[in-house]
Amino acid sequence: MEKSNVDEKIRLLTGSGMWHTREAEGLPSVHLSDGPHGLRKQEEKERQNNVSLVSTCYPTASALACSWDVTAAERLGRAVAKEAWNADVAVLLGPGINMKRSPLCGRNFEYFSEDPFLAGQLGAAYVSAAQGEDVAVSLKHFAANNQETNRQTSNSQIDERALREIYLSAFEYVVKTARPATVMASYNRLNGYYACENRHLLTEILREEWGFDGVVISDWGACAGLAKAVKAGMDLEMPDSHGIHARKLKAALKAGEISEEDIAKAAGRIERLVKKYAPDNRKKKDTSDAHEIAKQLACESAVLLKNDGILPISQDADVVVIGALAEQMRFQGGGSSHINTAGFPNALDALRKLGVTVTYAPGYSLKDEENRELEEQALKIAAGQKTVLFFGGLTDQYEGEGYDRESLAMPANQLHLLNKICEINPNVAVVSFSGAPYDMAFENRVRGILQMYLGGEAVGEACGELLTGRVNPSGKLAESWPYGVEDTPCHGFFATGSDDIEYRESIYVGYRYYDSFGIPVRFPFGFGLSYTTFAYGNLKLSSETYEGGKLRVSLDVTNTGGAAGAEIVELYVENPPADYLRAKKELKGFQKVMLEPGETKRVTMELDERSFSMFDEGRFRMIGGTYRVLIGSSVEDIRLAQTVTVQGEACTRNDRERLSDYFQKDLHGVTRQQFAVLYGKPLSHFDDRKPGDYTLYDSLNQLSAASPIARLVRKAARPLVYSMFKGIPHDDPQVVMVLMGMENGMIDSVVCQSGGMLPMRVAEAMVLQANGHRGKALRKLIRG
Repeated sequence: MEKSNVDEKIRLLTGSGMWHTREAEGLPSVHLSDGPHGLRKQEEKERQNNVSLVSTCYPTASALACSWDVTAAERLGRAVAKEAWNADVAVLLGPGINMKRSPLCGRNFEYFSEDPFLAGQLGAAYVSAAQGEDVAVSLKHFAANNQETNRQTSNSQIDERALREIYLSAFEYVVKTARPATVMASYNRLNGYYACENRHLLTEILREEWGFDGVVISDWGACAGLAKAVKAGMDLEMPDSHGIHARKLKAALKAGEISEEDIAKAAGRIERLVKKYAPDNRKKKDTSDAHEIAKQLACESAVLLKNDGILPISQDADVVVIGALAEQMRFQGGGSSHINTAGFPNALDALRKLGVTVTYAPGYSLKDEENRELEEQALKIAAGQKTVLFFGGLTDQYEGEGYDRESLAMPANQLHLLNKICEINPNVAVVSFSGAPYDMAFENRVRGILQMYLGGEAVGEACGELLTGRVNPSGKLAESWPYGVEDTPCHGFFATGSDDIEYRESIYVGYRYYDSFGIPVRFPFGFGLSYTTFAYGNLKLSSETYEGGKLRVSLDVTNTGGAAGAEIVELYVENPPADYLRAKKELKGFQKVMLEPGETKRVTMELDERSFSMFDEGRFRMIGGTYRVLIGSSVEDIRLAQTVTVQGEACTRNDRERLSDYFQKDLHGVTRQQFAVLYGKPLSHFDDRKPGDYTLYDSLNQLSAASPIARLVRKAARPLVYSMFKGIPHDDPQVVMVLMGMENGMIDSVVCQSGGMLPMRVAEAMVLQANGHRGKALRKLIRG
């Protein structure tokens, strides 16, 4: 590309079609495909997410994270990459390692955890393994894309400390240790600037501070200002903007708004990526064990949340199975990661194959509609003393990409039936499916709960193995399960419909909030039961004082029960009491250990300077003081503890005086004024649009507030979207995702991806009209 002219380099900076890079002289086009938990390769002509190459669907990130096992993440990354290799895919769009700020985020099923240490460890393992198969990955979504509501227009306002310690920390670890070939810039603004145009994020932090030397790719349709984006450090705009942005980039070059050097740097990085990962007479990799890997990962990721002696059932048991989700199993989420799979056994098939006698009734409709006939059939077979396995949880319509949940409630028809069953039979165990926490109001009425999350195509077989005890559950929660949405730290400041999102909870995300403020939860972070029991003992630190380097932490773990099983040992560091914001304790290590009955193993983990550090004064500083090293089976179940004196820097700041709202009984009383002090710069007012403020970065919904043309286009949009998905229900996740993108996405993005159905002149006329230029808008509409 060094000898190419600037026009050729500009063309290289935008995609070709939906899924390819552009060809250049001596440089082939390569295919990019979705694939955090399975390959979703689509042909260019297809627009429906569910129409793609048949591939293996593995457990989603929300499930896999509960394995707390880096080797499981490696197996997943390796397996998906092999299928990508065989399909001539060069870049795999995943993994997603965004933090779970709220359990209501519709896309949480694609993310690992509320904790950056756990997410970083698993993400790095996935990336290293996938790229070890010579397939590039795209680490996403960088950064602070923590809600789906208004994801293309919202501004995530995060104080610098929370940004570095919570929202960027996992990315930092993966970039530095696993060296992903690409990073995907997210849709949202971060502290006032779109991620694709955020020089502080993409150049100063990602490239200069962390040493990233790969390609930054835009999320699909996230780039509106290509010149600003390339100048900020982005390289490749996806998908094809049909020449619109390339022409604007060329105009910006002529106007001196961007240099040829900026363009050449981006083109050079794309060239290196393509040359390294382009398919070239590939020898196919063996993927014959793909389904078996999917089953193993599903088994290792399931979490036993309650067991009052009801599980496991014997393999010759006679049980009642109720719940449509046992037959029509939900094993993945909706949106761009939706995998087209081959047939697979459901839970009914799996249990019967293992010798279990099953009497089955669906009991409820998956459409969340009451059906008395289905209920009566289920209640008839549930009466008596037989064990009832109730399969329930969130259905496809409840969570998916492009929209957030409005509550933690489970489908009302399911809860209604389950409560009735519990009234006539005391022997009920729930097998639960969801991509994120929901309100298990039934917890105290049932004897057992097995949480499967979204366990991939082999989840039915995994249920059979786990319920009959052929496999001992060993997963633990990678996120807290609150009692209600009102208990969550960002309640009142999450997905409100505003574009000005204030992360008032700061560093107190997930268990950092519940644990620090004494807020009870239904199931704590790191919690999970087993069919056996474990004892901890003999904790030792390599030193009682610490100045730097590695601090080794070792202990004994013994299987004190009668079944073989795996225990996840969790290492937390309890911070010294302070007058500045700091979580009570934080996860800093973990290890999964397999033990036979009566067996003891020595477990060793290491801490380093970062384990005792906080981001302060523009860097991570190791703060001196007396810390406690804690070993637990969950964040609440601490078994062993030992103090260590850290010889570090002093922190003399007094947040109690300047940020008194953060030292109350909870964070829901933090005022905008107090958050502004913590934030340290003026808060945004993107909601307060007035004539003169509207641009092509605004959405159709936003423009409709001031433009009759936009209102007409919006009125026509829904029927158009529905016509694209003939025969598919309007509440199907893929339909909702496209509709939300049409109405709430940047109008520039809608134009570029509309295939000419919405011309740029119409969008520009909307903007002119919204800004009060009615005559100019009319002329633009007529003449272009």
